[in-house]
Amino acid sequence: MRENRLRHQPATSGHEAQGGAYLTELKLPAVTDYIVVAKRAASSLGLVVGFSLQEIDDLNIAITQACENACAAAAQQWGSGNGQLKLIFKSRPRRLEVEVRSVPPRAVEQQQQAVRKPHRERELDYETIGLNMIRLFVDELRYQVDDQTGSLRMRMVKYLIE
Repeated sequence: MRENRLRHQPATSGHEAQGGAYLTELKLPAVTDYIVVAKRAASSLGLVVGFSLQEIDDLNIAITQACENACAAAAQQWGSGNGQLKLIFKSRPRRLEVEVRSVPPRAVEQQQQAVRKPHRERELDYETIGLNMIRLFVDELRYQVDDQTGSLRMRMVKYLIE
């Protein structure tokens, strides 16, 4: 039995950033209701790179989990509904890099620059089943939590496999 995979041909026009990458940024409220917007953007950019439907589904699962973790980190640090999610998509030939960040509200960001808060113990555990799930659906995963601001930053890479 032979499997046919329909693939979208990568786009060849547009504005190219450094190193052959196309950058797309998306800022959303740190509220889980907006994750669907991040998934839609990831799906569209996955098509541009040439991902199959299965690869796009895998990417969407990883994006959902990363955004949920970032929303939880923002709620823990700045209160529910405060903060933003910042997604940076870097489309390159044969791969898509996605960075998901939790960003403090502007008022909190300005306060943090003026006064540094002492380090406190975190109640949110980032080594959860969610991170393990993300690792199943992307080819690379890196994450970090800023001790000063409490911001979460995840970088995921999904490669085009033929």
